[in-house]
Amino acid sequence: MLNLLFKPHRASLKANAIEPQKVFVMLKLIPQAEVAQSRPPLALALVIDTSSSMLEFADQQQAQVEIQQRGLRGTPRPTADGGLQGYDLALPTKLDRAIEAATLLIDDSRLAPEDRVTIVHFDDRAETLLPLTPLTDKKPVHQAVTSLKKYSGGTLMGQGLEKVHQQLADLPADIAKRVLLLTDGQTFDEPDCEAIAPRFGKTNTPLITIGIGNEYNQDLLMDLSQVSQGRHYHLQQMTELQGILDEEVGSSVREVVTDLQATIATVKGVQLDSVTRIYPSLSEATYTDSRYRLGNVTAGDFTVFILEFTVSGIERPPSRVRIAQVGLTGSAPGLSKREEFPVQNLFVDFTLDEAAIATVDSEVLGFVQQKNLDRMVQEAVRLSTVDVARAQQTLQVAVGMTKRVGNAAVTKMLENALEELNQTGQISVGTAKTVRAGGRTKTIKPGSDSSLDGVPSEEEIRRLTGA
Repeated sequence: MLNLLFKPHRASLKANAIEPQKVFVMLKLIPQAEVAQSRPPLALALVIDTSSSMLEFADQQQAQVEIQQRGLRGTPRPTADGGLQGYDLALPTKLDRAIEAATLLIDDSRLAPEDRVTIVHFDDRAETLLPLTPLTDKKPVHQAVTSLKKYSGGTLMGQGLEKVHQQLADLPADIAKRVLLLTDGQTFDEPDCEAIAPRFGKTNTPLITIGIGNEYNQDLLMDLSQVSQGRHYHLQQMTELQGILDEEVGSSVREVVTDLQATIATVKGVQLDSVTRIYPSLSEATYTDSRYRLGNVTAGDFTVFILEFTVSGIERPPSRVRIAQVGLTGSAPGLSKREEFPVQNLFVDFTLDEAAIATVDSEVLGFVQQKNLDRMVQEAVRLSTVDVARAQQTLQVAVGMTKRVGNAAVTKMLENALEELNQTGQISVGTAKTVRAGGRTKTIKPGSDSSLDGVPSEEEIRRLTGA
């Protein structure tokens, strides 16, 4: 079902030592040919915010220019952001753009007739506008999308998530599931959102959370996506939405191995610190029912996890020791089977050979750097409001790391944030949200010859990030 590569960043550790020593292990997976050609049917859920703020013009700057050019006078209707939609302008609203993108998604040629769609809206209350419906007849699906224009009010996202969970919870295991959640504001029922999110994780239903503008609670949306092994996107402009939905449809139809789970056992003196998906996007694995939930694996590309171990407290003489075992199970719903994969053993040589101890694997460290980079970016954003100098230092180091890994897209984002910080002494809300989300959705596969010169030590990274 899967081709697996299990490789540590170093094969040797110092013998006769009790001080902590780190071992980062790469788990690289790619579906085999038979599985890659058998994608399961898909259930897509669109959960759309229809609160009053979604009726604001999608491009407020364009609206302001047109108002000034035409010399218009008017009183904008009161909304959360004080929008300009009270003027008589032939410009699309945020909800208009969402409807356009949803319409194109429904007509995407990569979706099969047996794939199903459900549509839920939420404002002062939530309602299922379309129960799970196959795409054999798209007319009722389009009608449900168009009907989104009829609604407005407050924001109760938790109710929307409850409605969509009711639609998806009882689906059989051979159907892949995905929720696309779009919102532009603060919800009034955050505790309800946090309470329901783990239920999506347990049913292997990734939440793809998409936040628009500067008003929504990004911490909440990032938490929802992480608990469910999904992704979080930040939209500064509504024109970016279609590209995100297009990317998610492409990813959805290529997920041929689902509900991957890991059980991990360690020997005395060895601690498992974290399990993190690094590529194609970054997210911490969730731990429930004595196992780590790793999510889904796409055909045509690798999926990469990094397992972080700490070895300490026991003086081990020169010897070869198995310090951990990893067991994996996963489903190929397109083939109607679930499989247990061969146990992966982690062996380490404890030695006094300094050259062997210093030898590291560049590819594995390239993925580790991206995990450390995310930690640094999140901390730099936090520090920018309390300690500008440390935030600048942390961002400068992070920019250097992205250049060494070769991630040009993230380099550009971080350079923009650093320039803002240097010029104004702060990072704007929009820029902060962009870098926090972008660093997790724009990870890359580093080359095996990635330069390690100048990479900060683990101790330096922990100092910079306060870990």
